[in-house]
Amino acid sequence: MVLETAIASSPQPHPVPHQLTDDGGILRLLKEHLANLRAHRRHPNRTLHYDDLLVALLVSFFEPSVRSLRTMDDASASQSHMQANISVKRLPKSTLGDALASMNPDALLPILKRLMLRVPNLQRRDADLAGLQRILAIDGSFFNVPADVLWAIRQVRRNGKPAREVRLNLALDVLEFIPAGLSLSGDDGCSEARAFIPLLRPDAVYLADRNFVDFTFLKAVLDIGSDFVVRLKSINHFAPLYAQNLDLDDRDAGVVGDTVGLVPGVKTASGLGARHLREVVLIDPQTHKPVRLLTSLLEVPAHIIGKLYRYRWMIELFFRWLKCVARVRHAMSQTRNGITLQFYAALIAVLATYLVTGTRPGLYEYNMLAGVMRGTSIPQGMLEVLARRGRERELERLRKARKKLAQ
Repeated sequence: MVLETAIASSPQPHPVPHQLTDDGGILRLLKEHLANLRAHRRHPNRTLHYDDLLVALLVSFFEPSVRSLRTMDDASASQSHMQANISVKRLPKSTLGDALASMNPDALLPILKRLMLRVPNLQRRDADLAGLQRILAIDGSFFNVPADVLWAIRQVRRNGKPAREVRLNLALDVLEFIPAGLSLSGDDGCSEARAFIPLLRPDAVYLADRNFVDFTFLKAVLDIGSDFVVRLKSINHFAPLYAQNLDLDDRDAGVVGDTVGLVPGVKTASGLGARHLREVVLIDPQTHKPVRLLTSLLEVPAHIIGKLYRYRWMIELFFRWLKCVARVRHAMSQTRNGITLQFYAALIAVLATYLVTGTRPGLYEYNMLAGVMRGTSIPQGMLEVLARRGRERELERLRKARKKLAQ
């Protein structure tokens, strides 16, 4: 599923028959969207509506104790902040399972798209990258699911017991730290690189690691009108046609080679074998070993190619944030539909956190919003603390910059 697909016009809002609490702004920000969701698959016999399911998933995102359908069931019957924001008395585990299996995740796409359009540019712009298209890092990360989910990827734990995982395929805008697309893979035989082909969009620069040196994938990137910077494996060969001169900025950045050439072993008829590509070689300052980068950007300075690849690390930070800070480590549903819903709800929570706090979501932002959700903090106090923390971080950044300049 692609977040930036063409979205049909939303239905007219239907009133939500319950009041949203003062939760720090997350649910109030989504009030209109929740009213629209009330009309999704409306039926006289339905008691659990789509907006109730999304609210339960969002509240659970900020509640560390809710990490399964059973604990969500318990929370809906015992926790005041959950009860105050859903229109049913309780969310039974079996009903939640049925809802996750049947409710279409695509109904959340309009919310995701509109929230992404509202997110300001919170990341300091890098002047070196100002002339490039949108810069997207792509990667996959594994999440545990119940062992009886047959369509998931089969694994064996260290203790020898069976386990199953699904792979979240994510595209991340590295300058704004917001997701730009996602899909879910199980035991379908599709490689990590090729799983991203349906997510590709034009006018972007894709940053990827060695697992994405797949010629079918790279050709798809070029065919759609985008570019790539990927790290080559040691077994990947490159046939140079001519070398490009390195300037002082390139050498200061650790660039030791910049050549234009061809990728041998690719059929000319594929359209990739005959295309001039570029190999930029840098020395890793940590390991002092060469890092070989393959890119379709022929006119961009070599040291900028190196900087682009270093930005790929942002997607690793996002996955770490999702698993370690937000504690989304495993899926609550056993169906592909339900797991996709859970990840969409997590992304809505991330985007809403941006808009409520005015800063990139981190540990402090997550903990403060979680406190407001539980009623242990007040929204105004949260904003004051976050503003103070922001000033402290900025002063620390300036102090380090002055110290580095003095050295």
